[in-house]
Amino acid sequence: MQCFFYGTIRDENKDNGSTTLTTSGPNGVVSFTIPDLGIVFRAQFKGKAQECEYASLLALLEFIEINPHLFRNKTVEIFGDSFVVVNQVNLQMFCNKELEPYRNMALVYKKKIAYSLNWIPQNENPAQNELTFR
Repeated sequence: MQCFFYGTIRDENKDNGSTTLTTSGPNGVVSFTIPDLGIVFRAQFKGKAQECEYASLLALLEFIEINPHLFRNKTVEIFGDSFVVVNQVNLQMFCNKELEPYRNMALVYKKKIAYSLNWIPQNENPAQNELTFR
């Protein structure tokens, strides 16, 4: 079953027509979708861009873990457009100390859930639909 994750930040707020930088940090969004099940999940998240991307993957993995009946006897293929997250979780890229806790949680899930993690271009990622900030 194909699953998709996407995370992003909006580092500018539009207020009364003017653009101002946020002072409390980035306003991020985490998103995942499972098209075969008709599931789309979105939530706000405060963090840096790669933290949002990791949080999206981790939210998806948590959903899979707490709903095993939906994934029984299915191959779980996860796709994301974050080159860094995909390659760090697949142990093909160095992970700095700041992102290590996120990567390690994804690796813990890998011991519980048999999933593959692959990169796709952003324009092919259905989890990012309608999340472009202007």
